[in-house]
Amino acid sequence: MTLVEHLQELRVRLFKCGLAIAAGSVGGWFLSARIETLMDAPICQAFSHKHCTLYVDTVYGGFTLQMKIAILVGFGFALPVTIYQIWKFVAPAFGSGANRWAPLWMVSALVLFGGGATTGYFVIPLALNFFSHFQSDNVTILVFATQYLNFILLILLVFGISFELPLVLTSLTAAGVTSSHWLASKHVYFFFGIFVFSTVFTPGADLISPIVLGGILYVLYWLSVLFSRFVLRK
Repeated sequence: MTLVEHLQELRVRLFKCGLAIAAGSVGGWFLSARIETLMDAPICQAFSHKHCTLYVDTVYGGFTLQMKIAILVGFGFALPVTIYQIWKFVAPAFGSGANRWAPLWMVSALVLFGGGATTGYFVIPLALNFFSHFQSDNVTILVFATQYLNFILLILLVFGISFELPLVLTSLTAAGVTSSHWLASKHVYFFFGIFVFSTVFTPGADLISPIVLGGILYVLYWLSVLFSRFVLRK
């Protein structure tokens, strides 16, 4: 395929992803109240219950919040379609036998992202608990809904995307780009790179999130090496 044909195919696949997100957002609109309850839970764990209310700073803030939640839920619902479209776009690079790996690749991507996002959700109360220690009699933390939603979104995305590390490394190994021996030989670089990444990309300034993310990613890195060596035999 020429470059123009690749770009045309990419446009079609992005359009299909957009349709899936739009359809999912409709369902997300009706689930927004339940999502707001899930958002409140970490605040109520970290702060006293009288301070676990979300605030908006405009008269239309409630509508904007519900719209954002609906779109984000739409992205979540569209994730299987998005992963499928990504696979169909990159599969030719892995040769004619790539389709037999498609179900495993897509399921692995969904499970890893879901596992990462779930882990991120349970890390949120730990991070909030860290910040709650800076509240005093003279300082009260008012949690604004939009800023808090952005905070949650960043944590879920960082954890979800980061958990795709084993899939990326094993895919590169399967494609012959790298090998388990090369990955293992660079463990020191991966160790520092993972913790630098975790420190830079986790939102806020708490110590808990980067430590948890970095520790889990380093374990996933070694699991990728073992999988590549003993299962893929590369």
